[in-house]
Amino acid sequence: MTADFSSIIERFGVGKRGSLAVVHQGTGYFACTPQAPYDGSIGVAEQTRQLLAKAEGRLAEIGSAKQGLIFCAIMLADMDDYAAMNEVWDEWVSGMAPPARACFEARLASPDLKVEMIMVAAAATA
Repeated sequence: MTADFSSIIERFGVGKRGSLAVVHQGTGYFACTPQAPYDGSIGVAEQTRQLLAKAEGRLAEIGSAKQGLIFCAIMLADMDDYAAMNEVWDEWVSGMAPPARACFEARLASPDLKVEMIMVAAAATA
């Protein structure tokens, strides 16, 4: 017998391997990458801008906004990109109480992918 969690878990963009976002008890969870293709022509600053714009759309989809962000885990392919990523991040969080955050180096899915983020936010979906 399989339990039915559909009354307490809302899933967005359900795919074969996962959902684009999941909301449970007013908290939303999702991961975000920059826009593809990752062909090496776009540096970490632009990839971070693209990712954060995409994240704002995902936040809106779950009934939240960047001010509702609770936690963000940032994965960089190379910690040498930390300052460039932070410059874009700092602009994005300017004027708001920033979320708790962690940043670490990781081998990402594509060699040209420079940044990925996992976000947790307060959500108010219907």
